[in-house]
Amino acid sequence: MSQVYQRGSIRKVKRANGTEVWEWRYRVRGQMKQQMFPVADFPTKKELWGYLAGSIKQLNGEREEPSPIVTTMGGVIERYRKEVLPELAQSTRSTYRSALKLHIEPRWGDTPIADVRPMAVDAWLKTLAMAPATKGRAQRLMKQLLDKAMFWEIIPVGANPMKLVKVKGSTKRTKAIVLLTPEQVSTLIAALEEPYSHTVLIAACLGLRIEEVAGLQWDDFDFEAKKVTIRRAFTHGELKKVKTESSAAALPIPDLLADALMKYKQSAVSRWLFPASRGDRPRWTGILWQDHIQPVVEKIGLPHIGWHGLRHSYRSWLGSGEATLSEQKDMMRHSSLPMTMSYGGTQVEQMRPHVDAVAMNLTKK
Repeated sequence: MSQVYQRGSIRKVKRANGTEVWEWRYRVRGQMKQQMFPVADFPTKKELWGYLAGSIKQLNGEREEPSPIVTTMGGVIERYRKEVLPELAQSTRSTYRSALKLHIEPRWGDTPIADVRPMAVDAWLKTLAMAPATKGRAQRLMKQLLDKAMFWEIIPVGANPMKLVKVKGSTKRTKAIVLLTPEQVSTLIAALEEPYSHTVLIAACLGLRIEEVAGLQWDDFDFEAKKVTIRRAFTHGELKKVKTESSAAALPIPDLLADALMKYKQSAVSRWLFPASRGDRPRWTGILWQDHIQPVVEKIGLPHIGWHGLRHSYRSWLGSGEATLSEQKDMMRHSSLPMTMSYGGTQVEQMRPHVDAVAMNLTKK
C-alpha cells in the first residue's frame, strides 16, 4: 500500500497572541496540509515527532481511507457526535446536540485545540444571550470535549483548562420553589378526571419523579404487601433506567393510594398504568400536564406549579412530620443527604408555631 501520509517537516512559529506552536507541514495524497501543536505540550521537536510517528504508521498501515489526525475542536466534536452522544439519554442527547450545532461548533469548530484557552472561552460565554444555567452547561460540554480529546490521545493528558472557566450563577435556581399544602393537592385531585387524578395522587403520596410515574407497570405493585418497586423511567419518548442506583427502590403505599389504584386497575387495558392511545408505551407526561392538569390548576386558583413542584412539596411535608433526615433521604430515594436538604422548604404556616414559641420565651421574665 502506498503511503497516504508522508512525514513532512516541522518548524516553530510564534502566533499573533504570543504563544509558540509547532507547524507540521505534510502531504496527503499529494496535497500539502498543515496542523499546529502547542510548544507547551511538546517542548522539543523530537517529542512531537515521537507523537506523530505512531499515528502516521497506523494510518498508513491499517486504513485504506484514514481519518485525519485531529487537532481542531471540529474534529473532536464530530467524533463526540459519533461515539458519545448515542450512549446518552434522549433528553441529554437532544440538549447537547443543539448546543454543539448552534453555539460551540460555529465558534470553535475551526479552532486548533491548542488555541482553546480559558480566557477566550470565558469571553465567549459572556457574549451568549443565555441563562446562567445554560451557559454552565455549555462550559461543561466544552470540558467534556477536551476530556475526550485527552482520552482519545488527540492531545496529551493533563489538567483540563476548562476547569478555570466559571459561570456566575450557573448553579443557582432561576425560579423560586413553589410548594403546595396537602389540602391544595387534595383539592386538585378532586377536581381532576381519571386517569389524571391518579397521576397526581401517586406523585403526591410517594414523591416520585414524573418520568417514574409514567414508567409504572401493574407488575411493579404488590397490593397484598402494600408496596411498589420503582424500576424504570419514561421521558422524551424513551424508556430508560431510573436516575441513580438509589432511585431503584421499593416504597410502601398508603391505604388511600392502594384503594384508588385497585379500583382503577379494574378498567386497565395495558400493562402500563398510564398507556398511550397508540402502541405499547406510556403517555407523554409533558403534554398530560399541559393539556389536562394545568388548566384545572388555573381554574381552581392554585399557584403555578409543575410535576417537580409536587416532589418538592412532598419533601416539605416529610420535613414537617416525624421522619428523620435519613428516612427522608430514603423516601426521596436520593443518593446523599445534601441533595435531600436542597428539596422542599418550610411553609409559613408550618413556621408559625415555632416563631410563636420563640416570641413567648421573649415575653417571659
